[in-house]
Amino acid sequence: MNNKQVVYRGGLIVFSIPRDWIEQYEPEGGGMFFKEGDTTGTLWLEVMTLGSPAAITADSARLALSTVLGLPAETLENGNALAKRVTQTTDRGQKITMHSWHLSASLPPETIRLANFTYTVLASQAQSPTTLDDLSFLEGSIRQATFSKEHGVTPHPIQSTKH
Repeated sequence: MNNKQVVYRGGLIVFSIPRDWIEQYEPEGGGMFFKEGDTTGTLWLEVMTLGSPAAITADSARLALSTVLGLPAETLENGNALAKRVTQTTDRGQKITMHSWHLSASLPPETIRLANFTYTVLASQAQSPTTLDDLSFLEGSIRQATFSKEHGVTPHPIQSTKH
């Protein structure tokens, strides 16, 4: 799959999406990534930087996901931690499947960065070849995502791009 790199909010997190997806950003944070069409999924992203009164260790990112979300979390080779879940909901009468990846990184001495990626798709399209390809691609991309180690990264202004 042809891809492009997303440098979200000045490098707060860097990951890849398919080259033909559109990027849209909210002024106060958050991004939306999608391919045009009525039956395609949408990837949503929110990133938070959290302070801790206790010292942050390498394992703090995994523990934070397990404790706060109540989900099993794994530590990835790059040091990030990942927890996943799939849920169903209804939006404006449409059944929706939501695939969520919660990715976190420890930024010692007192900070954890958390990225919530959520891919939403009509439940009727959840098992389509296109959706399954998107999910496979996104799983790999999110696992390889990198967080800025800098505190206080300046965000980019709102923009929408087509490539």
